[in-house]
Parts: sequence; C-alpha cells; structure tokens
Amino acid sequence: MLKIKGYNEIIKNILNDEILKKLIEEGIIFKEVVGKGHRGVVLRGNFKGKDVAIKIPRKDTPKNSTLHEGKMLEIVNKLGIGPKVYEYGNDYLITEFIDGMALKYYVENLTKDDKEKLLNIIEEIFRQCIRLDSIGIDHGEIQGGKHILISENRVCIIDFDKADIRIPKNLTSAISLLFGESPPSKKIKEILEVSEEEVMMLRRFAKMYKKKLKK
Repeated sequence: MLKIKGYNEIIKNILNDEILKKLIEEGIIFKEVVGKGHRGVVLRGNFKGKDVAIKIPRKDTPKNSTLHEGKMLEIVNKLGIGPKVYEYGNDYLITEFIDGMALKYYVENLTKDDKEKLLNIIEEIFRQCIRLDSIGIDHGEIQGGKHILISENRVCIIDFDKADIRIPKNLTSAISLLFGESPPSKKIKEILEVSEEEVMMLRRFAKMYKKKLKK
C-alpha cells in the first residue's frame, strides 16, 4: 500500500492505483489524503516545488468531472477566483493548496469582537459572487457553506466540479447562506447585530437581483 497519510483500504478501493503511480512518475509527491467527496478524493502534495491539491476521480462514481472543473477554473482564475489551476486532465486536477477552514465552521469560532473581520469576509464573498454572475457561471453549491474557505488573508471559493454556464445564482445563494436560516447565518446576524428589517431588505434586493439576471 502507498505510504500516504490517511491512505487506507477505503481510499485504496475507490481510487485507481494506476493514476496515482502515473502522477508519482510525473513528479508529484503525495503527502496526505485531505478529503473524500462523492466524485473524487483530494490529496495534498508537492508538485514542482509548489504545495498542491490533487483531485482524483473515484472508481465508483459514474461521472468524472476533473476535466470540466479544470476548464471552469481556468475561466474563473482570470477573475481572481478559486485556487490557481496548474494542470488537469480526464483523470486528475492539480491546483494550489488552500490551507483554510470552511466558512460554516469558521463562523462558529467568531465573537462580536470579530465584527470588522466578518464584514470584510462577507464583502469579499459578495464581490466574488458578483464577478461569477457577471460572466454567467453558476457555482451550484455556494449555499452549503462548505465550498468557501477562509484562511488568514484570503477568501477562496473551491470545488467548481458542478459549476457551469447557466443562469447564475451565486450572489443570491450567498445572501441566503449568510443571512438566511442556516446555523452560520444565525451566528453572523448575532455578531453583526442585523435586524429583521435589514434581513427583509436584503431578501427584497436578492429577489430583484434574481429577476434582473433572468432577463
């Protein structure tokens, strides 16, 4: 079995060893398994002196999305969005590694003393979502809160495997995530001391914005 932290029988059974060996031959040094999703497994490693994330499709998934995600990242990278993509193909995706915490968990550790920090994060999320909307790319999973990573000095939207060119709803999904009824939104509204009237105003804005995008 390959000596990679977190690489166990479960991971071995869902990944193609040949792909791993091919990438090792091409110079990737795998360090650890950092995530397992419905379509792929993400590993952390080193490639050409860079700290990278390598996504490899699962054998048991009917749809391979690494090629599609690579193409989406090439587009959004031009807007300063997403992890920088280095290489990709039908059976792998190599991007910069973002050492951050998912927004939904990050918010749990904040207090009212972090109000300004939180406002800056929300502003950056909205800014990136508007950029995506402006080019007609919908991420598709903004509302879950797991695909926005917060690091010490960066807000990064990740996992563009379900993104596509369609009527976008990135900003409206972000508003719902941040000021709706989810656990993160409750904490956010508490820290920012947002009133119900202000929440309703945001929802009215989101509704008008959504109608404008559909025209």
